[in-house]
Amino acid sequence: MPMPSHRRRRRPLALAALLLPLGACGFLQRRAVDFDDCLLYRCHDDALGLSATAKVGPLAATLGGWYANGGWGKDTFWQRPGAVLTNHGTGIPFTTIGPLAYGQSWSRLLAFGSWGNHPGDPNAFDDTNSWLGVSDAFDLDDALPFRLSPAQRVADLFGVEVGLVPLFWSGHVGFNFAEFADFLLGWVGLDVLGDDGAPRPRSLPYVPPGE
Repeated sequence: MPMPSHRRRRRPLALAALLLPLGACGFLQRRAVDFDDCLLYRCHDDALGLSATAKVGPLAATLGGWYANGGWGKDTFWQRPGAVLTNHGTGIPFTTIGPLAYGQSWSRLLAFGSWGNHPGDPNAFDDTNSWLGVSDAFDLDDALPFRLSPAQRVADLFGVEVGLVPLFWSGHVGFNFAEFADFLLGWVGLDVLGDDGAPRPRSLPYVPPGE
């Protein structure tokens, strides 16, 4: 005997009702990830140095310098929190130490801030993050070990960050307004940065497969 038409119609409705909580859960998870993309946070409890960092949009500069053996947080806005690769930062006037002590490019005389590993480590990265007070969002010295998309590089120009090292402790926090707009628009189904569902790597350098 054929099934009544009203029962056939109920099956898709029942299936949709069962899947609705799963879809809602995935939607909320994507919003949570989008919100985490708005935030940058990094701390070291065994740092040594005196330093202050400020970034407002495309303007950025660091004063002083510091070093630590490891920390926790995010190296960029677009990562999951975890052990960070960044364990030093230098600014005016210490950015001049690179060319004098470690054989780095003399262009560092124009650097207003750098970050990364200890520059004496042969496997380290030591990346300039501002030149003459302008943020190096597009990695002009090609030293950033993180693979960022063009959208992420542009979004970086809309970030605000502050960092402070008072002798033995380092803290760095930031907020990205472009990512916050992406988070808000995501609630109405718009993914302007095209990153919904994309995996966020750990805060360690991205190494392409096979390298």
